[in-house]
Amino acid sequence: MSINIKSSVIQFRNPQIGQPTRAVVEHYYGRRVIAGIDGTDQTFKFVPSELHFEATEEEIIMAINLKIN
Repeated sequence: MSINIKSSVIQFRNPQIGQPTRAVVEHYYGRRVIAGIDGTDQTFKFVPSELHFEATEEEIIMAINLKIN
């Protein structure tokens, strides 16, 4: 199975309602990844407990493998 990451978007959300959201680790809400798997594109959503803020490409591919299998 070949996995090719096409895009990765980091999502932020302020834990305090009504306050502005900033692109900081404390506001990290998750990550949306679009990956080509054997020629077809699939979208994956990861929450902070599944994939940490500073995840590398290899860690993202391992997380995708865990979701698929």
